[in-house]
Amino acid sequence: MIDSMALAKAIEIQSLAREEQWRCDEDLFYLDYGLEPPRLFIWIERIFVASGIRRKAMKKADRPEIGRSASSGNDGCSQAAACSRM
Repeated sequence: MIDSMALAKAIEIQSLAREEQWRCDEDLFYLDYGLEPPRLFIWIERIFVASGIRRKAMKKADRPEIGRSASSGNDGCSQAAACSRM
């Protein structure tokens, strides 16, 4: 338990020292965190995003009973606007 607390404190001190270095040299921050992810990960992410967009579009296009009423009641109105005028 004490070892893990000492490790956490050491990591905290190291992190604070690195932040102080970043304050002195802003370019160092961008060198640490400015790396782009590998192109393979970017490519895989784009495939997932594109497939998700395509799946949503296909769900909307394949809706059954497009002409059904938006009203919740079954009072015979074919359109919600017609029900609101009554």
